[in-house]
Amino acid sequence: MKVLSLITEYNPFHNGHIYHIESSKQLIQPDVTIAIMSGNFTQRGELAVTNKFNRAQEAIKHVDLVIELPTLYAISYADDFAYGGLLAAKMLQTTDIVFGSELDDIEKLHSAYLKAKRITKEDLVPMLQKGYSYPRAMYDLTNEDAFQSPNNTLGMSYLKARDDLNFDVSMHTVKRTGNNYNDKTLSHSQFSSATSIRESLLNGELEHAIQFMPETLAKVIMEDKVITNEHMFNTLKVIIERSSLNDLKDIYMMTEGLEHRLKKNIRLSNNYESFIDSIKTKRYTRTRLQRLLLYVLLNVTEEDFRNYEVNKLRVLAMNHTGQQYLSTIQDRRFITNLTKKDAPDFYETIKATHIYNTLTQGRVNDFNQPVMILKS
Repeated sequence: MKVLSLITEYNPFHNGHIYHIESSKQLIQPDVTIAIMSGNFTQRGELAVTNKFNRAQEAIKHVDLVIELPTLYAISYADDFAYGGLLAAKMLQTTDIVFGSELDDIEKLHSAYLKAKRITKEDLVPMLQKGYSYPRAMYDLTNEDAFQSPNNTLGMSYLKARDDLNFDVSMHTVKRTGNNYNDKTLSHSQFSSATSIRESLLNGELEHAIQFMPETLAKVIMEDKVITNEHMFNTLKVIIERSSLNDLKDIYMMTEGLEHRLKKNIRLSNNYESFIDSIKTKRYTRTRLQRLLLYVLLNVTEEDFRNYEVNKLRVLAMNHTGQQYLSTIQDRRFITNLTKKDAPDFYETIKATHIYNTLTQGRVNDFNQPVMILKS
């Protein structure tokens, strides 16, 4: 039996994702297709543009199961994000994983990954101390073009996670389509980046956005109000102002005195964008700092991450095929409808959803939203 898993964010779900799903299915010819999707916060340290239930409702039209990517992995850097995704895929007895990349050549990615494995801390640390970002340092040390694009780097993280988990799964890649992830202007093709689509929605350009994403989801996002990181700024400001330096120092990835930088600059900033600009340096990329601020918001400490265990997975949506497949897995660690009994296993997820709802005036939470079942 072929079980295809796709590790995703769908922020928001758009035509490029449909292309990824359909081309992956064509490549693998699976019996069941699973999307392992981030929840209400994303790997780039952002509030999702709309809640996980709205995104899952659209995704299930194209896959058989939508499973929530465990929260702390979903908001971590590439290696941990990949590890969490593959851990979930392993629990789901996945046989094949397909991811998008600029390189579109799994052998070349594997070769670059093997080169990267030979880089030692003694090689890497001096480069980081000079202010190089991790991808730039790895590019200089390996001379591998793969490190110049984020999806290639993430692909190598998937290969690393496969080794770390001793996971016997076949890895494949398909070429990304449309403009780059960070491009803020919409493409002239049928595909465009998630960033540019979010910008279009934020500007109220519904007619433009629906050229690149499902109209139903675009309308839901517009009606609910487009969510951005500005929604967290006032809360973040209160947290940083009231926290002691020692409290902030305990936050995950709060390294090299960054707590002082946060304390100093939060008082000078009037919005999220100006705050990020004030703390950004050559050494610390925007994404790295956005993730750090998310850890502050969610109060994720070094100890929280060190002790994080994934014992169960949350099923957000399924169709008949997905439902039948779950029933065949003997080690059933999958929850379709969350109850108080399950709460300890989903503590970080429940907390993240409550905070997301507080910031966005959302009402749908992990207890009052049952699994969505798509009727054929």
